[in-house]
Amino acid sequence: MSCVARHQRNIDLALINYKTIFRADYKPSLDFYDKLFPIASKLQGYPDWRTDRLTITLQDFDEQCSFSLTCSNFVYVRDLKKEQAQGQDDKRIDAILKAVQPQMQAQNYERLGLRCWFLQSVAMSFDELVSLTSERFFLQTREIKEGICPLPTDVAYVVHFDNNGLEVRLRLRPLKREEIEPQFQPDRDANFPIKKRVLSPEELFAEFPEVSLLVDADISRKSVPSKELYQTYTEAQILQSKLSQNIARYVFGKEDEAAPSAENFMPGF
Repeated sequence: MSCVARHQRNIDLALINYKTIFRADYKPSLDFYDKLFPIASKLQGYPDWRTDRLTITLQDFDEQCSFSLTCSNFVYVRDLKKEQAQGQDDKRIDAILKAVQPQMQAQNYERLGLRCWFLQSVAMSFDELVSLTSERFFLQTREIKEGICPLPTDVAYVVHFDNNGLEVRLRLRPLKREEIEPQFQPDRDANFPIKKRVLSPEELFAEFPEVSLLVDADISRKSVPSKELYQTYTEAQILQSKLSQNIARYVFGKEDEAAPSAENFMPGF
């Protein structure tokens, strides 16, 4: 039985989201610091907080997430805690947009971005996943095999493109468990409880897949009117879901399909 066939028996096409960053950038204003604490006090669900009087970070260590507010941006982060789509991220970001955006009184945002890191656990070895990813995303001509790369030991597919006004930076690659920390770059101080901050990578990531396919999608839009913040976030969230599922369908599709048909893909992609 091939590596793809073995994996297909248990594949869940809804990849698991292990990290999310939602960020809004705006032009600083002189009256921001009068708003810093009143804005932060409107957000619930963050038992801990820290401040240097110029910025403030609200924290929920149980959920490994935080919200930070500065004179030029606000950022929500959930760090290395698995979550299915439409979960706590959506509720928290919705609350942030409702509580923070009206108080900022910014007419235009320089950039709005939603970045998600997905992992698809696989029932195959790392070498097998490298081979499969290479076959799916890279040419396998004789000239390449004989003159450039006879057999890849690791691969990464990186592409930038536009999708209905959204800028997409997409990266996918096979991932070993020991590569999780450098690839995800978790902020232990901001998002992890004290007992987890001192753990070694081997202890901290013991429950993560030994081998998986990483999908890292950064979706953004520049120059966003304040009235379009929520719409832009929603469109980015929908595209995140479509991309992750389409990639899973393409990489782990049926072996007898030389090219998966368009009707098997999520619409709007």
